[in-house]
Amino acid sequence: MSVATLWVALSYPRPVDRPAISNPVDLRAWLATMTLEQERWLVGKLETQALYGTKVRVVANYSSAWLKVVVPDQPTPRDKRGYPGFVPAVQLTGTAPVSAATTAIVRSPTAWVWSRWSARGVTGRKLMEISLDTRLPLVRATNSYAVARLLGGRSVALKRGTVAPPHGRPSLASDTRRARGRREEVPSPRLSVGRHVGLRLRLLRFQLFRVSRRGRGDPRDAGPQSTAGRPVNRSALLPADLVFIRSRSSGPVVHVGLYIGDGYMLDAPHTGSPVRVEPVTASPYYAGARHFVQ
Repeated sequence: MSVATLWVALSYPRPVDRPAISNPVDLRAWLATMTLEQERWLVGKLETQALYGTKVRVVANYSSAWLKVVVPDQPTPRDKRGYPGFVPAVQLTGTAPVSAATTAIVRSPTAWVWSRWSARGVTGRKLMEISLDTRLPLVRATNSYAVARLLGGRSVALKRGTVAPPHGRPSLASDTRRARGRREEVPSPRLSVGRHVGLRLRLLRFQLFRVSRRGRGDPRDAGPQSTAGRPVNRSALLPADLVFIRSRSSGPVVHVGLYIGDGYMLDAPHTGSPVRVEPVTASPYYAGARHFVQ
């Protein structure tokens, strides 16, 4: 499944949500058919999403059509096993990923998986559109295409420009600089920000954060993230630091942005808002920042 959506309760999916709970999923159709009011209704009802190939653990079987799962690579204090939610059984498979020495990692907002390839590049049929940070076992890569394997072992092709090079750098461009008294590799989104501005991707910020952390097991949500990592003063922010926002002058953290340098952060401030670049000072209720790169 290109992207599986986890729901808080079995009763929540509506007729308008059918493109997101079917097999195959059609997220473009889902977003295109929802009104802004229908999209806002999802707040508190949609838990999270899991990309193609993500390992989940089934913790309960409530019907032949729906399963409760946890996502181990999305840590949360709510469940020590991983982020919880309900998913349609039709979107899961028991087939384990094919083992490979190298992984093809999607580095564009989305990428199409093609059925065939030739010396000129990808060809054949479009099989599936997958999201940023989706990982597939890599068979080989050329200057024009990459061959990878799907669950079950089928070989497919992706345009070379949509995936990271084998043994390559992190998806967010890296800067080596002196930071807080020592040299460290700082994954910086500055070179790729333009590709994401204007998108309405629900997991974009978490995926960028996960990429910048190189897959380390940090919390998925703003509240737990605001107590993880190391605190950093606003004057010492570095690209890939997380910036936290409250909804009022006091109270819990409700929002997080990804700092990109020069006083700006990558942000999607509310449901229905496209991803955009805005000053860290745009919100009057700044709640601090945390540094995660080690």
